[in-house]
Amino acid sequence: MTKTTALDTLVLLAEREADQAAEWLGKAIAQRTDAQQRLAMLQQLRDDYAARLQRHSHDGLSFASYRNFQMFMEKIDRAIDGQQAIEASACRRADDAQQHWQSARREGRTWEVLVERAGRSEAQREAKRERQLMDEFAARAGRLAGELS
Repeated sequence: MTKTTALDTLVLLAEREADQAAEWLGKAIAQRTDAQQRLAMLQQLRDDYAARLQRHSHDGLSFASYRNFQMFMEKIDRAIDGQQAIEASACRRADDAQQHWQSARREGRTWEVLVERAGRSEAQREAKRERQLMDEFAARAGRLAGELS
């Protein structure tokens, strides 16, 4: 059974942090995508209404109807402005989440490298101990063989 070291614990904690950061990143990307889709939908609605206003203007349009179109277009423009702010915020959160996830992964890799180095060092120490034991055993066997002769 292998014993758990402080480095192993740090690797485990770093993995959990990276997993949580990946989850946050996924949510942030989904929110960004949703905000971008809503913005595109509002912009398309505005373009459709602008084209509709243009068509109706050629056919003749009462002042009241024209004013209604204008007021509705202003509402759409305000909604677009608000959605642009939401989309910009969602993009910043997604970028921040991406950086946090990358940082967590780098930290995790750092701890993993330290664990690997510690394992190699321990293996080298163990190999050295085994060589010393074998050398000692060979020396004793040589002395014993010399005494028996």
